[in-house]
Amino acid sequence: MMTDNELIAPDVYSVSVTLRPLAEAVISPAHGYQAYALLLSILRMSDQSLAEELHRLDGAKPFTASPLQGRFGRAEGGLKVIPASTYSLRITFLKSDIFAHFLDGAIKWGDNAVELGADSFKMEEVNPASKKDELVDFNTYQGLLDGAPDQRRIELQFLSPTAFRSGGKRNVVFPTPELVFGSYLNRWQAFSPLKLDDTISSWFDSIVVARYRLETRILNFGSYQEVGFTGRCRYELDKNTPEEVSFAFNALADFAFYCGTGAKTTMGMGQTKRLIRAMHLNK
Repeated sequence: MMTDNELIAPDVYSVSVTLRPLAEAVISPAHGYQAYALLLSILRMSDQSLAEELHRLDGAKPFTASPLQGRFGRAEGGLKVIPASTYSLRITFLKSDIFAHFLDGAIKWGDNAVELGADSFKMEEVNPASKKDELVDFNTYQGLLDGAPDQRRIELQFLSPTAFRSGGKRNVVFPTPELVFGSYLNRWQAFSPLKLDDTISSWFDSIVVARYRLETRILNFGSYQEVGFTGRCRYELDKNTPEEVSFAFNALADFAFYCGTGAKTTMGMGQTKRLIRAMHLNK
């Protein structure tokens, strides 16, 4: 754990990027992909070879991006952005060096217009730390492990359409424990220097979906659409689950805030947070 007398650089970050439209415009519904393109453009300002390497990377990538958030007007064929309003993107990083290059690129970007598809915005702020925004935070992998409780009830909220690629099916749109916690374990093992014991996956089958409130939603990617689910799900660990396995599952549940869930997390899907307080599904 971090003490008052030592500073440990975070490993994982969740930041908010505030954007203001330069003119009233109708943006394409496919802004999840556009957020991914913007992220790579900012990284290129710092290290072009790194941005190209990340773009070519197969499998899990060390960052996620949300769809554009804010107040939109109604418009045919898209979403209307209003110059008097501000909009935001949530971007998370699973490696500190990627975040450092992103921050460097954002500084070098300066007052240049930010393009989301064919529409222009001004990048007003990159916020890596905030007590007011619950979706902005940072941590270390050691901190996630040290802060994990032995809690046998884990509740997650899926904030943007979430889906899995599994068993040859295009999309699986139900958060089974194996798919959810398997997704987190794969990303943890890929990017954390502190590896978990792979045998914890043998306990996935003992996790029960106790309650859920979910609905399917569609995320538009321009030439195609992806179906996913949003909402809340409560998981309960078997009473015989060893304490060390419970700690690992709780650390992975906290890690979900940074790594996202399932497929296409770099393009707006799978944004996730853990719910600390008990949810009331009947409300």
